[in-house]
Order: sequence, then structure tokens, then C-alpha cells
Amino acid sequence: MEEECPYCGVLLDVGSEPLFSVVRCPNCRSEVRIRKEFGQFLLLDVLGQGGSGRVFRSSSPELQYEVALKVLEKRHVDFEENILLLRNEATCARLIDHPRIVKVIAYEEHEEGASLALELMEGGSLHDMIDAHQLLGEEQVLTIGLGIVKALEAALSKGIVHRDIKPANILFDSEGRVKLGDFGLARTNNSEAVPEMHLHATPDYVAPEILRDRLGDHCSDIYSLGGCIYHVVIGEPPYTKTDGRSLDELLLLKAQPVMITRKGISPSLQKLIKRMMDPDPLKRFSSYAELEQAIISSLEVIGRTSLGSHLGRKRRRKEPSVFQKFLSWIKKLDSGK
Repeated sequence: MEEECPYCGVLLDVGSEPLFSVVRCPNCRSEVRIRKEFGQFLLLDVLGQGGSGRVFRSSSPELQYEVALKVLEKRHVDFEENILLLRNEATCARLIDHPRIVKVIAYEEHEEGASLALELMEGGSLHDMIDAHQLLGEEQVLTIGLGIVKALEAALSKGIVHRDIKPANILFDSEGRVKLGDFGLARTNNSEAVPEMHLHATPDYVAPEILRDRLGDHCSDIYSLGGCIYHVVIGEPPYTKTDGRSLDELLLLKAQPVMITRKGISPSLQKLIKRMMDPDPLKRFSSYAELEQAIISSLEVIGRTSLGSHLGRKRRRKEPSVFQKFLSWIKKLDSGK
């Protein structure tokens, strides 16, 4: 594979170089960005690194907007296994048409590998917020959680269980609206079997029953969402030092109820998290409708407490309370706006 140096016209041998590499032209000594195309897409920037390959900001002559392009090159060491994840994600996400699910735009396989074009989420992820030590109020966290519940409910209506809910898969668009992405590990009768080595998902958030039988259901996704809420509110994962543990060690760890170690967390939110993350699936919320109502009830309690504290400090002119503002946001979530 050869590409022309844009500065001097010399042909560069780039066949062994990774996508979107920078090389120095041996003739004019200029630094040249090479291998900027993959299938029909032009690669514009690197957005991140996933388990199955890199994600690029990309454009295409056929589209009037930019996309996030997950790229899996055939040179990837686990190409045959990871392509099943990419196909599974494309299949599952296309089955669900919902404003809280990251939209799949195109999927293609060709001689260089495979790519999945997705809606570009300019606002980053919940994982980014955690990494930046960005503080979120309880109301904001619960409103985010409510949006993901609606996404999971839409997926379940199509017979799909996500099985990999984690902060990196909770994404935000340019206007701050939350959406759920990455259905690579999802389970549905319409998708290919996922390789066993990938079934354990992320140890920090995976439900114990998935570790036992490798299946999982909506209760498993509720557990994982509870783990995400725990992490962003407490500032650390629900169980520490999960990496490198054996399956039996993880099961012993997750057999213990989660502990809320940080002071100042409202009793309402503590109760919600503990029930979502109960080691026994039968003691969690039995449905998304029940969980949704519990989140709204928690928002009501937190909103009243916040308003009472505010009025206790200083009387002000009548204006919408914190709780009323969040009710308005909830209605927007209901309408998908």
C-alpha cells in the first residue's frame, strides 16, 4: 500500500503502518498523516480506544454530518472474536429505535476489516466525568439514571438485555442528553453468540449472576446501573481491586452487600442503590417501571429536602424549586426531547 506525500509527491510505503499514523517523508522530511481512509469513511481525529479497536471522528461523502467510527482492523490480534461483538452491537442497536439509545448509522466489512458508524456523542461519557473528578449532584445523577432506565426498558421491549452497563457506555450528546451505547455484549435471540472470553463484562459493575451462568436479564442491568450510580456519587467503584481476581474471588466479593462509605449521601439514594445492587436478583426491582417510580420518588424526597434547606437559609421571591425543575427534565425524558 502506497500513499503520496502531499508536500513533495514521493510515494510512501504505508502498508505496515497503523491507521491514522504520522510518518516522516524520507525525501522532504515533512511529517505526514497517513492511512486516513477506512472503507467509505475519512478519519478526522481519534476519539478513544476500545477493546476491539479505536474510535475515530469521521466523515463520509454520503453523509452530511460527522460520525463516531469504531474501527476493527484485520491485523487486530483478536479480530475473529471481536468482529462478533461489532456485528452484535450493530444488530442489537438497529432493533431499537429510541432517543436514549446511541443510533447506529452504518456497518460494513471489507478487505481491511470492519467498521461501525455511530451517532457522534460530543458530550463525552460518564466515565470521562468520573476521571475528571467532576462533581454531580444527587438530582443530576438520578436524572441521568432515569434516562438510562428508559433506554433499557426500550431494549427489553425488543427482547434485548445489555449486560455491559458501565460509565463508559453512558454517553452525552452536545446538548447534555444522556444515551446508552455499546451493545456488543448484549443478549438477544437475533444476534450471534458472543465468545465466552468476553462474557464477564466489566468486573466493577457486572452482576454476580452473570458471573455464575453467563446469561443475565433485566435485573442484571439494574445491578450494573446501580454500580454506575454508586461510582459517580461515592467517587469510587462499589467494589475495589476487582481487576485480576478469579471468578470465585469475584463471586465471594459480590456476595457481600455494597457499603455506602461516604458521608452526606441522602438516605433515599442510599436505599435506592442498595436495592439496585442487592446480591440476590429477586430482591432488586422487579421491573423498570418499578425502578423508574423509585427514582422519581427519590428525586421528590431530595428535591423537597433541598428546597426546605434553601428556604431555611433565605426567603426569596417565588421561583421554580429545584424539584420542579427536575420534574420538567423528567417530562422531557418521557417525551424523548
